[in-house]
Amino acid sequence: MSTRSSRDEGVSLVELVMSITIIALLSGVLVGVFSVVLRAVPDVDARTDEARTLQGVVTWLPQDVDSTPPTGFDRTPATASGCTLNQGTNLLRMEWTENVGTPIRYVANYRAVPVTATVLRIERITCFGSGAGPLGNARTQVVSAELPALPSTWVPGELPIKVDITMAGGDVELVTFQVRTQSGKIVRTDSAPKNPANTLPPTSGLGTPSTDSTTTTTTEPPTTTTSPPTTLFGDPTTTTTTTTTLPATTTTVVPCALLFPPSIAPTQMTNTDPNGNGKSNIKGVGVLQNPVTITVITNGFCAGIDGQALANPGGVSQELIRGGTRVGDTFTIVYPGYPSGTSELWQDGTRPIRIVGPMSVVLATVNLEVK
Repeated sequence: MSTRSSRDEGVSLVELVMSITIIALLSGVLVGVFSVVLRAVPDVDARTDEARTLQGVVTWLPQDVDSTPPTGFDRTPATASGCTLNQGTNLLRMEWTENVGTPIRYVANYRAVPVTATVLRIERITCFGSGAGPLGNARTQVVSAELPALPSTWVPGELPIKVDITMAGGDVELVTFQVRTQSGKIVRTDSAPKNPANTLPPTSGLGTPSTDSTTTTTTEPPTTTTSPPTTLFGDPTTTTTTTTTLPATTTTVVPCALLFPPSIAPTQMTNTDPNGNGKSNIKGVGVLQNPVTITVITNGFCAGIDGQALANPGGVSQELIRGGTRVGDTFTIVYPGYPSGTSELWQDGTRPIRIVGPMSVVLATVNLEVK
């Protein structure tokens, strides 16, 4: 005969209901956890996409900003890259010069380059070399994710791509890139230079920087402190003299330089007989038939600009226009034509005109074709 109780023969209704209730509660908790995880996944993906949006700009912009003097920044959309590669629209062009033996110009240009009619990406074009350019050794790097295309009404300082430069006391304090992503989010990155111009004077500019850069050095006189004699057992000790020399204080003035190559209009000109009888027949020599205008844009630190024309081979005859007309940082040099021309006679051929800054330093040269 079996001794098992009747309760061991199955599960009661109460126990079954309790088990089902517990399983239902646990299922509800698990469903809630999974729903939170699933809702969080798109946010994580979105943040990852935003982090990738300006990854290349975040990598390269700080060192480019750190290398560029205050006069080396250009946000004009139509500005060429300065390199043999020149795709897209200029967002921010930076140029600086390093003098190690031979001065070398460096360019880092961030440009908006179309991918399709509605999509663009930011590319960084870099190059280096000497001379007027475009410079060689050019390379391109994609530094952003795909972004909305620039509208036809876009101007610098507005989204979808906005570049701001914050300056104080003539120095660049902050460069900011803001972009609108494909999803409509605004992503921003800031870069601050570690070497402002008041500690490292700018070396950029076309041509040779003028030697009017003035360095003033002030040395404080030594300070002498004499300790009174002390006695030990009645005998005076040796007098001690301490001399302290303060370090020199150096102030550097920014040199005169050009921001862009000077432009000349027209580039060709006929010479004519000084007496107005038509073109001279003396080996093609005469005064300019019409005025020639040269425009020079400086970095704002040029007291005056002169135009020195080598009207004849070898520079035997020079026509010097001093000062020109100044409006802000732009100088205009005009070589008058007949009958207002000076007494200098221009010979046929390519005639170089030197742009001269303070201390007679040649900043650049343009050519006039006389025929």
